Amino acid sequence: MKNRFNNITSKEWLPFQKSWFIYKNDETLYEQHIRFFIKYDDPDFEPNLFYFGNRLKTMQKVSDKNHANIVDENKAIQYALLDLRDEIDKIDSIDAYHVFKKQILELSKHLFQHLKHRRFVSIIVQNKIIDNQYFPFAWDLAYSVSTGYTLKDEKIGCIKKSLSKEIENQDFYILNFRKDENSTGKFISIDTKLIEKHPPEKLNFFSKKWGIIKPPRRNKKEILHPAKFPENLIRDFIAHYTKENDNVFDPMSGSGSTQMAAIQMNRNAYGTELSDFFTEIARERLSEHIDSKEQKNQKIRFKILNKDVRNIKRDDFPKIDYIITSPPYWDMLNMKGAENQAKRKKKGLQLNYSDDKKDLGNMEDYQEFIEELVQIYLELIKILKPGGYISIIVKNIKKKGKNYPFAWDLSEKLKEKLTLLPEFFWLQDDINIAPYGYGNTFVSNTFHQYCLTFKKR
Repeated sequence: MKNRFNNITSKEWLPFQKSWFIYKNDETLYEQHIRFFIKYDDPDFEPNLFYFGNRLKTMQKVSDKNHANIVDENKAIQYALLDLRDEIDKIDSIDAYHVFKKQILELSKHLFQHLKHRRFVSIIVQNKIIDNQYFPFAWDLAYSVSTGYTLKDEKIGCIKKSLSKEIENQDFYILNFRKDENSTGKFISIDTKLIEKHPPEKLNFFSKKWGIIKPPRRNKKEILHPAKFPENLIRDFIAHYTKENDNVFDPMSGSGSTQMAAIQMNRNAYGTELSDFFTEIARERLSEHIDSKEQKNQKIRFKILNKDVRNIKRDDFPKIDYIITSPPYWDMLNMKGAENQAKRKKKGLQLNYSDDKKDLGNMEDYQEFIEELVQIYLELIKILKPGGYISIIVKNIKKKGKNYPFAWDLSEKLKEKLTLLPEFFWLQDDINIAPYGYGNTFVSNTFHQYCLTFKKR
């Protein structure tokens, strides 16, 4: 296949499509992006790029090495890279951020006139803690810039060490936008709920921002569920947010992964599950473990009701200390042709959660799905103890060429009633990379999941 997008081979193309990476240094970061997003033998366009940031010396070195031209904002360009990390580090108030955001939107609008059609703008930016309050600047900026360009997706840069006393490692976002037939060029400021209407309070930050987690091999019962998350991920969160004999709850229990992790750590495990098929599997798994030698002497309780979480009553469960769950990722399991679906179909395994019309995984309208899910969580926190935490595992979704920022949208709506904490990324490193868009455009393989945590106010 002829590569019309850049000058690299598939050997270099495929690793770049992975949606997360371990950060080495700025030189490597810049070089990978220049090589991917610039085509050198384009007869109609010079290999021109625009750079905004405080690391010009590094960018100049990399550009010279790769025969690219750094030009000003009034020249025709193939690619723009805006590195905002140093500027965000300096911001110490929400007012300062809004002044800076306005500057970036004005620059984006100006660049739109000079960027070649169907070429990219990358913005490097991080979320930030200020005065014990968490500000998702990357998400907020993405909403606004995507009113002008088309947001294709995000990549996560993972830093092994952090300067923070509270969090061991760190991360940043690379937001990738394209100028294409769906772009408006208008750039309207979308102001999200960056300031919460309550005094800052001491928050129990999770100790890491990211982790590479490989699920253990699933047994014959676990593999029946089409979207099981790993107990080794859940255990870390339960250990951080609870103590022994606390009550842990999952409203969409599936095959009982949350409850299994809780029981193994001597916590009481509760939940609901819409599907009678998966409820039975979960109960069997938990009963077998309770009766095992490892658990026999522990006075641990578990209860999973075969019930729609929207119908639970306050006396169905005791007061809950911690909720951790993963909802359906919209109706993605019903999408035909997905690689994982094809494998499950070949093995004769269930392809979706259920055929129930009430099932969130069967809703076709995205906004309706989001609103319904938000209402479920806001009702659910009534059984959560004051000051308790809820963690939700989700990911942003790409469907039929469009990007749906599911994790950001869910957070934005839940912040009406809950306090957002820094997100944790579950990174997957055991999945083969698919050559989406090869030779034509950039489409990443989404190998990161958001673990969103909120505190009940």
